[in-house]
Amino acid sequence: MTLVDDDDVKAVPSGRAWTGGKKDAPFGEHGPKWAGWLNATNADTGKIKWRYKAEAPVLSGVTPTKGGIVFFGDMNGNAFAFDSDTGKKLWQTKFDGAPGGGIVTYSIAGHQRVAFVSGTNTVVFPLSPKATGKIIVFGL
Repeated sequence: MTLVDDDDVKAVPSGRAWTGGKKDAPFGEHGPKWAGWLNATNADTGKIKWRYKAEAPVLSGVTPTKGGIVFFGDMNGNAFAFDSDTGKKLWQTKFDGAPGGGIVTYSIAGHQRVAFVSGTNTVVFPLSPKATGKIIVFGL
């Protein structure tokens, strides 16, 4: 959390979405240069194992799997899969709209699937292309 002065709050135009962010926030400048972060933390030590800076805020769910893959998406419509131990990017694709909500993985007749919701929009982070909501399913 970053504390801001009363003057910073009063400077926001009435009716404008604002996250309370400040330009000297720990992860960099907000505004047109927003980004999103995925941090992998060692549950035993509490230390960061690896970190990824996405192009836009990460508002999707983050789904780790038993097989060592982490799925998530950013508000620019990107969906990702990373190796949970090393932080190596394994896969990336672009949707018409931003991934949002949970990412589900399941098996049907011995075949693994991963489902994303695409088309999430929010006035707080207006970076996502406007798109119709969809469920996109991939086979592994």
